Amino acid sequence: MASIRVSLFIILYIFSVGLTLLVHCRRHDDEEEEKKKMSCTYFDPRRFPEPQHGLVNCSWYAPNACCKRTEVTSVFSNMYPLYGASKACMNRMNYLMCYFCSPEQGIWYHGKMSVCEEYCVDIYNECRLASYEGTSIGSAYGNGTAFCNAQNFDVVEGTHNCFEFDPLPFAAAISLTSTSVILYTCLCLSIVLRHFSL
Repeated sequence: MASIRVSLFIILYIFSVGLTLLVHCRRHDDEEEEKKKMSCTYFDPRRFPEPQHGLVNCSWYAPNACCKRTEVTSVFSNMYPLYGASKACMNRMNYLMCYFCSPEQGIWYHGKMSVCEEYCVDIYNECRLASYEGTSIGSAYGNGTAFCNAQNFDVVEGTHNCFEFDPLPFAAAISLTSTSVILYTCLCLSIVLRHFSL
């Protein structure tokens, strides 16, 4: 009887140790996966978001950004101006241009940016009358998907694992618009991809 108890104790102990190891390994794998999601995959998987002061065009990311101030300045200084753009268009385009600052890029940037289809449609609808170099977005692209594809983005249906517009940063800035400087909002998004390609 005593030997059965000892055997049962040993079996339970081995099971308990095995279960603990399994849970620990699973937790470690989950932590590694979460860490990958929070890395700055646009720049380098070993780069992680951190506070950045002085982000001019992408200021909403300042508390936790993947980009640096000099990178934002460099990207936006190489952009073509977008003429006749409404405020809604400029906000959506500006938000799109700042994707490389997002601390969530590990979710939707893996060698190529994945943009939510609804965001592409929204940009197209708000910006189709705006023009760059004499050509309107509406005449250059047939729809939002064509616009995003032309920028070398993957268009994803739904809102899972894709970059989507957040209006909150611009809602807070509406009252400051008259005193703030809005740098050129531009169309040539492919410059951003070429500028920092690894």
